[in-house]
Amino acid sequence: MTSFICLSLKYFLGTISPITGGFITENSAEYIYSGIEFNLDIGDGLTFTPSFAPGLYHEGNGKDLGHILEFKSELEFSFDFSTNSQLGFSYNHISNASLGDKNPGANSYMFNFFKNF
Repeated sequence: MTSFICLSLKYFLGTISPITGGFITENSAEYIYSGIEFNLDIGDGLTFTPSFAPGLYHEGNGKDLGHILEFKSELEFSFDFSTNSQLGFSYNHISNASLGDKNPGANSYMFNFFKNF
């Protein structure tokens, strides 16, 4: 039997939590990742969340990022506009840290909506 424990560490500045995710592009590129994020409460409902996650990339018919192992770094700002909802903006960069013969990287900018149930 295998058990999984999800652990968040609370500090006086914020919370460190595990993250896991993935995406598939319109050109069938795939990326799955797992790492950590730090939720820092800035005040007045504003939260700053940097994160880092290594992951596995398959280019499909998409962009050749140069290696199967890619690293996702992200910065996010979000605002609590109700007790259970946040609106945010994030920037992330995916790169192989020059592990491959080339390292073009990929950048994303996103607007995010979060709803706690």
